[in-house]
Amino acid sequence: MKSTHGKQNVFVIYGGYTQEASVSIRSGQNIIDNLDNALFSIYEITFFEQTMVCVLNGEKYKIDLNTFSFTTHEGRTISPDYCFIAVHGAPGENGQLQSLFELIGIPYFSVNSRISALTNHKYHSVCYVKSNDVCVAKNHYINTEHYDIDLICEKMEFPFFIKACKNGSSIGVSKAYSKEQVDQLITETLKIDDEIIIEQSISGREFTMGIFTLDNQIIITPPSEELLIENNIDFLSHENKVDSTKNITLTVANVDELLLLKMQDFVKKIYSIFGNNGVMRMDFILNQKDNELYFLEVNTIPGMSPQSIFPKMLVAVGMTFSHFLTRTICEGIENNTSQAL
Repeated sequence: MKSTHGKQNVFVIYGGYTQEASVSIRSGQNIIDNLDNALFSIYEITFFEQTMVCVLNGEKYKIDLNTFSFTTHEGRTISPDYCFIAVHGAPGENGQLQSLFELIGIPYFSVNSRISALTNHKYHSVCYVKSNDVCVAKNHYINTEHYDIDLICEKMEFPFFIKACKNGSSIGVSKAYSKEQVDQLITETLKIDDEIIIEQSISGREFTMGIFTLDNQIIITPPSEELLIENNIDFLSHENKVDSTKNITLTVANVDELLLLKMQDFVKKIYSIFGNNGVMRMDFILNQKDNELYFLEVNTIPGMSPQSIFPKMLVAVGMTFSHFLTRTICEGIENNTSQAL
């Protein structure tokens, strides 16, 4: 059964099995709280005992992955008109769910499966934008437990970052200041991920900007700035990100008009490189040495909890979170319908 009573069935998918699950749950609940009940029949989809389930009236119904539908005890089969992916990390941010929905023909929130898989991998995305003439930090790649610390320390200057390639929310990110730290930090990171990117630390102001397409228009949010020095923070770790007592991010950064234009062009260029589609939150840094913008990473399913920066970015462009959700979903369904004709 598709939509009922003129409403569209929206499946909000959140949770997962990664360390980002707690952030995803908060995002999912905030999305549900801000969806228009007059327009949508909302169903919560989450993960339970290695399967996906719909939680409805206190009951758990197993999702049939062939159709991404579920059947109630009364025999009603409910299928989605739209799937809103709020899963951070696998399988929501690495192309897996996107591939499934593309095969079934269900419109969904996110970039396509190819771009999702690409941007979920820090090293691959850095290499991809670099090949399109975007500045990136000097880096080194590890995909094995057999690595040469002497070579790494010879190639890189201290301090440098050691990052898990396929994790978000700064999980698996550390900073090395001496050769004595490197082996331990790499060993710890390999417990989280089998691939690592080592990136040169860059001194400068760190920013993040949102960009998305809505009603056939590309919308760019004002730059937000990570207030690391002001908060006596060396880098934005996972612990700092989830610490609600710290107000680390300034929603609208204080930048002059020339720098703002430079940032907008920079973000639009990367958005174009990744297909001019979906929602992206891009992190970059203004290098104090050469005054150039350097790409750090892109997030295609940004956090959407009340504490997350993306909903605040929407307010900065004069848009409510509820309006963003409504238009995103309606536009996705309309585009999918027109493509099917």
